[in-house]
Parts: sequence; structure tokens; C-alpha cells
Amino acid sequence: MVLGAHPDDEIIGPGGTIHRFSRKGKQVYVITFTCGGTATNTPEKIELMIEKRRREMEKTNRIFGITKRTILNYQSQEVYRAAYGTDELHHRLIKLIRKYKPELIFTHSRDNHRDHNAVYTITPEAVFQASESILCYLGEPWPIAPIFYYGVEQELAEPNVIVQVNKEDLGAKIEALEAQLSQTRKDYLKHFKQMVTARSQLWGAKFFGADKLAEPFYVNYRSPILVEE
Repeated sequence: MVLGAHPDDEIIGPGGTIHRFSRKGKQVYVITFTCGGTATNTPEKIELMIEKRRREMEKTNRIFGITKRTILNYQSQEVYRAAYGTDELHHRLIKLIRKYKPELIFTHSRDNHRDHNAVYTITPEAVFQASESILCYLGEPWPIAPIFYYGVEQELAEPNVIVQVNKEDLGAKIEALEAQLSQTRKDYLKHFKQMVTARSQLWGAKFFGADKLAEPFYVNYRSPILVEE
């Protein structure tokens, strides 16, 4: 399960890893918190922007082989309020975790974007409570899954898991970025294509050798690791 505050966060962060899991036959569920309407500078064009972003997400789903994407439809810049204003978002996440029963969960690391930070903060809380024998109307409890934190624009301070990807995975990541035609920032595509390519080359060469590709993560595993005799 991959949690992303905005429609393109799962591309920039763990996009190559998503494609790797998909091509290996794994089911991948993406939870997108916002619909991306505020990407326009003109309020009256918000609905049109939302429709554009939905089409782009559908294309990304096909490129990555995403099993299902759930859009929670919060407004950008409002995820923090949704996370801590009421229990609604917390309960929605618990229900989704119990429904899809993920073996791994990918989510935002802390950075300078308040939407990212809200998702970063609420993820381990929802993962933990999804494992408890409470709120039975939200589904059967599901054991705590390892949480893989990914970076978007800011680099991870201390990554401790490096996932090797291949040229096909990076190619899918670039293709998904090229589908984000609604982005209004003029250097968006060039900026992120260069960044994700350089990042994958750096981590691949550092840990797997020349011409290898990889994506970095920080893993927080809260459940005890049991070593039996």
C-alpha cells in the first residue's frame, strides 16, 4: 500500500519500486489524499483541474500496473486539518488497511510540505490502531506492517533500505511523470525527470555497482521482530 498526499507523490518517491512490485505480480494499492484541484491558480478552474488530474492518475495506474487507487478527495493544504480535526480520516485509513491487508506500507517522510507531514504523522498511528482489537465496524484487525518512508523533493536523511530497480522501472517512472501535463510549474517535467534519474543512479551505483539503479527508503518497523530457536 502506497500513501501519497498528492496525485504525483507516488511517482516521484517510490515509482520505480511500485513498478517493480507490479511486474513481479504483486498487488499494489495507492491511497491519494488530495484531488489536486489547487494546482490551478484560478479558483473557477478547480473542477477542470480535478478532472485533468484524475485522467493523469488513471494513466499512471496503467503505466505502473496499480491494482486500485483510492482518492480521498481532501483539498491540498487541508490534509493536516483533516488528520487532526476529527477522527474521520484516521478511521478511513484504518478501514483501508484492514480491507487491503498490506504486507508493506510506503508513506511520506517529514519535509517542508504540510500535506506530506500530515500523512507522515498519521500513517503510523493508523497502522498501529488497525492492528488493535478495537473499532470492529472498520474491519478485522490487521497486523502491523513495516512502514517504508520515502522522499519527494527532499532527500532522506538516513535511508536504511535500498531497493534495486531496473531500466524498465525507471522508464515507467519517467513515463508517468510525462503524463502529468496539468502541472503549471514550467520546469516541472525537466526538474523531476533529472532529479529522479540522478537519484536512482546515485543509490544504484553506491550499493549495487556501476550502471545499476535503486530507490532509497527509511524503514520503521514498530512490531517486535521475533527470532525463534
